[in-house]
Amino acid sequence: MTKVYSIALNTFRESIRQKLLCVSLVFGGIFLASTYVLSPLAVGAREKIMTDVGLAAISILGVLTAVLVGSTLVHKEVEKRAVFMVLTRPVPRYQYLLGKFAGIVAAIVLMITVMAGLMAATVALGRGFLRPAMFAAVYLSTLEVAVICAVVIFFSTFTTPILTSFFTLCLFAAGSLSNDLRVFAEKFGGSFMKIAMEVFYYILPNLRVFNLRHEAVHDLHFSISDLFMATVYAAAYCSVLLFFAHLVFRRREFS
Repeated sequence: MTKVYSIALNTFRESIRQKLLCVSLVFGGIFLASTYVLSPLAVGAREKIMTDVGLAAISILGVLTAVLVGSTLVHKEVEKRAVFMVLTRPVPRYQYLLGKFAGIVAAIVLMITVMAGLMAATVALGRGFLRPAMFAAVYLSTLEVAVICAVVIFFSTFTTPILTSFFTLCLFAAGSLSNDLRVFAEKFGGSFMKIAMEVFYYILPNLRVFNLRHEAVHDLHFSISDLFMATVYAAAYCSVLLFFAHLVFRRREFS
C-alpha cells in the first residue's frame, strides 16, 4: 500500500499543477457567482436556481476535468518513458494503476470540495438554507466522478488521449441516458433492440443513481439507504473497470 500511496501522491501533485484544474476552479467559481447575480430575475425561485446551477456545475466540471486530466496521465508517462522508472522497480502494474486512479480522484475531490464551498457560500449570501440534500447531491457527484475516472484509466491503458476522451464522454452520455434508452426500446423497438438495450443497460454505468439534484433543489426527502447503495455500486463498478484495466495493462509491452 505504500507504493500505491506514493504513486497516488505524485499523481495528485501532478494533477494539481496542471493549469486545467485551476481553469476549472476559476470557471466554476465564476459560474456559481453568476447564479447569485442572475437569480433575482426569477422571483421566488432564487434559492432553487442557485442550487440547481451550482450542483450542475459541480457535476459537469468534475466529469470534464476527470476526462481531460486523466486521459493524458498514463499516456504521457509512457511517451516520456517515465513509466519505466516505476515498473522496473518491484511495483506491480495493478498498484501503478491504483495509484493513478487514487491520485486523480483525490485531485478532483479537492476541486469539488472547493466548488461545493463556493456554492454553499453563494446560497448563504442569497439568504438561502443549506439543506442536507444539497450535500448528499455533492457526495453523489463525487461518486459519479470516481466512476468516470475509472473509465478514463481503463481506456488510457490501450488507446490515445483523444480516443480516451471521446470514448469516455460517449460512455458518460450513454450512462446518463441508459434508462431512457431502455424505456424507448421497450415501447418502440423490436425484439433485437429490446435485448440489446437490456444488455447495454446492465453493462453501461447507470449514472442516474448519482443524480440527486431534483431532491436537493425542491428539498425533497432522500433515503440514506440509497446513498449507501450508490456507494456500493460505485465501488463495485470502479473495481471491475480497474480489474479489466489491469488485464490489458499487464499484457502491454513497452519499448
